[in-house]
Amino acid sequence: MMKFRAIAAIALAVLCLASCKKDEEKEYMDGSLLISGILPTYVAPGGTYTFSASGVTVPDGTKVGYYFKNPFTSVLDTTDVYSFTVQDEPGSYNLTCVAFPAESSDKYYSTSTYRTFTVVTESSLQGIPEYAGGGTVSIGSRSYPTFQACGLEWLGSNLSLVPDGSSGHPYAGCPAMLEPLGAFYTWEEASDICPSGWRLPTDSEWVELIKLAGGPEGLQPHADSPAGAGNLMVKCTFNGSNLWEYYRGVNILNATHFSAIPAGYATISSGSDSFTGFGSYAAFWTADEQDGMGVYRYIYQEYDNVYAGLGDKDSFGASVRCVR
Repeated sequence: MMKFRAIAAIALAVLCLASCKKDEEKEYMDGSLLISGILPTYVAPGGTYTFSASGVTVPDGTKVGYYFKNPFTSVLDTTDVYSFTVQDEPGSYNLTCVAFPAESSDKYYSTSTYRTFTVVTESSLQGIPEYAGGGTVSIGSRSYPTFQACGLEWLGSNLSLVPDGSSGHPYAGCPAMLEPLGAFYTWEEASDICPSGWRLPTDSEWVELIKLAGGPEGLQPHADSPAGAGNLMVKCTFNGSNLWEYYRGVNILNATHFSAIPAGYATISSGSDSFTGFGSYAAFWTADEQDGMGVYRYIYQEYDNVYAGLGDKDSFGASVRCVR
């Protein structure tokens, strides 16, 4: 019995060595696998996207095969041109492509690459409570909640109006993010974007709102407030992830029904907008100017302060809340 086990062990070792040697003799194909085709970082359900695979050759000149894995069903499709339709399932997904040596798999390794994207649906943003004492208003194709404060009616969510692309910038350049986050506007754009009967609030009107939220009675326009952010912020999630981080110095109560979400802010530049602070900052334009710049109000997740900032009128991008 012991002799049989020894022979079996030797045979297994020989087989392993042969397999390892065979594996070591494999080579890599030439080039880098590329997935060509437009795939925004954030997409909405129903959109169809088409891709092509290329960039890899087999050194011995034999054929390269490609297959794609459907990001929602994991079904494999052997093709170098592939399309899929976005399903109504919020979350992050990978589109995977594999190139393989179709006629000489014993000589060459396969190679793979992927593209990542996030599906944004109507249910992606969760946690914004309905306010029984508020109202609604239709602007463009969207209905917005409203609330009353300090003698004004305020929009209860960020404006997402992008008229013919002439003003307003979606997060990461992805229209799918307009509804959950609203658009980002330069001060010049914000000054004209509110619909008829509505307008951009002045910083004095912001001061009154901040006082209502717990800011000091002596607060002056264009000055930082040491308190009030928690009563402007709302606890919410995006595709299941918390947007505002928890910090002991901020008690998020949304007592004003302003429902500030951390959409961040933007740097607007022709063809190359950049976005910063998603999940940690909220910034809102006022109608005021100071030293040739636009005045905006902003919140940072770690503090209860409501800060006053100055932004370039043509390049700084912030959210908009209209009033009437």
